[in-house]
Amino acid sequence: MGNTPLNEIEQLPLTRPSLPEAAEFLEMIRDSFQSGVVTNGSVVQRFEAEACRFTGAKYAVALSSCTSGLILSLGALDLPAAGEVVVPSFTFAATIEAILWNNLTPVYVDCLPGTLTIDPDEVVRAITPATAAICPVNVYGLPPDNDRLAEISDRYGIPLIFDSAQGLGATYKGRPSGGFGLCEVFSLSPSKVITAVEGGLVTTNDGTIAERVRSMRDYGKGPDGEDMIHKGLSARMSEFHAAVGLLNLRKAASLISARLELIRRYRERLSILPGCRTQEFPQDRTTSGNYFVLFIGKGAAQGRNRAQEELKSANIMTKKYYAVPAHFLTAFRSKPRRVVGDLRVTWAATRESLALPLYAHMTVRQQDRVCQALESLSTGK
Repeated sequence: MGNTPLNEIEQLPLTRPSLPEAAEFLEMIRDSFQSGVVTNGSVVQRFEAEACRFTGAKYAVALSSCTSGLILSLGALDLPAAGEVVVPSFTFAATIEAILWNNLTPVYVDCLPGTLTIDPDEVVRAITPATAAICPVNVYGLPPDNDRLAEISDRYGIPLIFDSAQGLGATYKGRPSGGFGLCEVFSLSPSKVITAVEGGLVTTNDGTIAERVRSMRDYGKGPDGEDMIHKGLSARMSEFHAAVGLLNLRKAASLISARLELIRRYRERLSILPGCRTQEFPQDRTTSGNYFVLFIGKGAAQGRNRAQEELKSANIMTKKYYAVPAHFLTAFRSKPRRVVGDLRVTWAATRESLALPLYAHMTVRQQDRVCQALESLSTGK
């Protein structure tokens, strides 16, 4: 950077949403705007139909957020109060918030050291007669071991609700995410590969679950629109958000391929740095490419925290992702819970993880700047 003032160096954000052309967006919402039907209208319905085609699921329900989708999906099961939900501690807070909002008890388990997805053996260890559901998490865009989890679900008769917030566009054994477990819940927030600016999506092959979530997103209304037949929320998706989501879903292939190429380049250059490693991608699944995280551990020239400070001084934004195991977050420590094992892998990952800038329209020049900064830290030059 030489002596160039920091305010003259382009800031590289951690994420930057890929948005459709304004003219496309305005054309798509024209009828909705003129008719005044701006929530749960024709664009939302088209978006849901396209989401079914994209994921292969029979049903898709669009909502205001992934968090509301998780809350309502768990709520649609009518699980017993204080029933336990097995969940990885290596996850975002929203996973746990959805469990707590349903008066359920999280049971925290460890993740696998390579993929950082939930460890199926630890899931089995956590199961008791109180276990009401299992909630695996898609990590950085990578699905967990769906086959093992399905086998456990079938063996014990416990439903699987996937927090696939980061996974729209991922695949498992050639099948797109969206049709696994009882349902999957995706995020469409600005940081996601396929964004609706804000929003969420529940996909399922279970018609009863789809019908309940559809009712519950609109306060729990019955067919007549007057009686309330379920406990619900105001969690509808607007036509405006659906239009952005639909337009982005149509170009999902290019958005994902652009990110995967950037991830390939990151891995090629950074995984060879001393003390550094990256998430492992098993051959039986593909990531959506939602995040790229570098794990800076023992043997690295600079620790994770120091590396983050140095990158920030170069106007490169990063994030400790995740900085703290979910079970150790202040809001959750005093809540009813159970922790299985020492969560050794989770603790190590939170000490070492650093998410680097990644977005579909990131240029090679911008990425090279990130890599060069980290390589300089490693060599001390």
